[in-house]
Amino acid sequence: MTGTPLGELIYIAVKPIFKIYLIIGVGFYLARKNILTVDTSKNISTIAIQVLIPCLTFQKIVTNINNTLIHEIATIVVIGYFMMFSQAVVVFAVGVAVGCPRNWWGGLILCGLLPNISDLPIAYLQTMETADIFPDVDLGVSFVMIYMGLQLLLQFTLGSYKLIEHDFQVDLRMEQEREKHGGDLEQGSSGSDNRSSSEEVAESDKSREATAASSAAATAAHDSSSASVARYRPPVEDASGDEDHEDLGESIASDETTDRFAVPLESSPHAPAKPARTHELSKLSSRVSLPGNILQNSHAGQAPEGIQDIIRVYSKYDQLVEEQSLERQEEGIEGDADEDDPAKTGNALQRMAHSVRSVEWKKFCFSMLAVWKDSLRQPASVTLVISVAVSMIPWVQALFVESKQTTLPAAPDKQPPLSFIMDFASYIGAAQVPFGLLLLGGTIGRLRINDFPKRLWRIPIAVTFLRLFIFPIIGCAFNSKIYADGLFYNNDILYFLSNIDFCLPPATSLLYITAFYTPSDGKNHIQMDILALIYIFHYTFLVICLPFTATYTMKVALHY
Repeated sequence: MTGTPLGELIYIAVKPIFKIYLIIGVGFYLARKNILTVDTSKNISTIAIQVLIPCLTFQKIVTNINNTLIHEIATIVVIGYFMMFSQAVVVFAVGVAVGCPRNWWGGLILCGLLPNISDLPIAYLQTMETADIFPDVDLGVSFVMIYMGLQLLLQFTLGSYKLIEHDFQVDLRMEQEREKHGGDLEQGSSGSDNRSSSEEVAESDKSREATAASSAAATAAHDSSSASVARYRPPVEDASGDEDHEDLGESIASDETTDRFAVPLESSPHAPAKPARTHELSKLSSRVSLPGNILQNSHAGQAPEGIQDIIRVYSKYDQLVEEQSLERQEEGIEGDADEDDPAKTGNALQRMAHSVRSVEWKKFCFSMLAVWKDSLRQPASVTLVISVAVSMIPWVQALFVESKQTTLPAAPDKQPPLSFIMDFASYIGAAQVPFGLLLLGGTIGRLRINDFPKRLWRIPIAVTFLRLFIFPIIGCAFNSKIYADGLFYNNDILYFLSNIDFCLPPATSLLYITAFYTPSDGKNHIQMDILALIYIFHYTFLVICLPFTATYTMKVALHY
């Protein structure tokens, strides 16, 4: 399609942005209305990881990849890891230079290492299919799944997500040091401490009285406020699921109708009982309808959920701290046993100096083996391995799709024998991209920044500038060299995809991994705040950078 006007190419590059941001906007709206809550998003994410992504991966790879494309897969590996590692190094260096705090170095590295390389490029490519620029868009989607597999290998199989865990370990040590220094200062002023402690007791008594009064008032409040409080109940109180599956009779039995039916029918013998009851029920049915009760949102009257709700649902901080404290107690008991004997103290220190490295390496190796074992058992990883294996063996691939390399007896409908599996995978996998973009919009809708230090604004600005403005230039130059060397093998969709992959925001999963390690204490944590700003900046400027990179690739690099 040589000689396409520039204006037409710009429209083709911008049109997918409309669809992507409309779906993200719907997710944003649903999150602000508490329809797409954090708990709902978590359940949908589980469905996507366990079912939708495996189906999409299997269908696209088995249908479009075969053993003649092994060279293209090797090119994807080279470009993918160059992109991830180069961005990680440069983003980390610049982030530290502009003042990134020590307790977010791991998150800074992952912001450069892991791009959002699944839903965004797939949605972008599928929208361009109607423009007839690239005839093999499905092949491009298959290449996206290979890129995503490389990212999953780094993120989970090789355990790079543990860099975020290291950030919170540093944060915990910093907090313990502050408490230690604070305890030393408190020991020097015991008199004032006693007086302040007695004042605190009095204040706590007052606060308990105020809490009791407020709880009594809350008991008499409207049903919407009680639903808001019920969201923060312990799991034991909500085990029966009465909040989510409210009895229809209880919904109908409101205060107003209870007053009307409080008087028995025998108390007014001269009144026609049956017509009156029918009249009351007809008035009641006009106010309370069955569809209204089924479709109503119990969270509609509440404030929109925010970052603290994400932390509340995902955080396992207390469990991790408890495990670490138990390990320290065991180490402390062994150390105390050696300190009782002064003659053994020196030998113990020497043994510790010689063995500490081996112990740390053993713990690291065992932990990594556990991570590999767990990640390789995930459906997405298993499906990716199976899909590539099937696509590389022609006669096995011919069981699922028509193959040019071999022929097998067809089913009675003239289709491959196992084509029904491909139909199932295609039908289910098609829901992955819309659901993924809806969840992305819901995540953005919960991001709010409160009292963010001015000195830290340089970090999200620097990360956004590097990822969306500098690295697309580096990526296009790098891919141009590969194209000149013939390593794209005349595959234009691979060249196009490799260029726009350098212009993607960080992976959305970083936010949930960070929430997993964040304390659920209701306080603002710098790690979540920096990530929130980074996502907001990226998706603000993505509407400019991504179409520009796509237009440049089509017009200048591919000469369309």
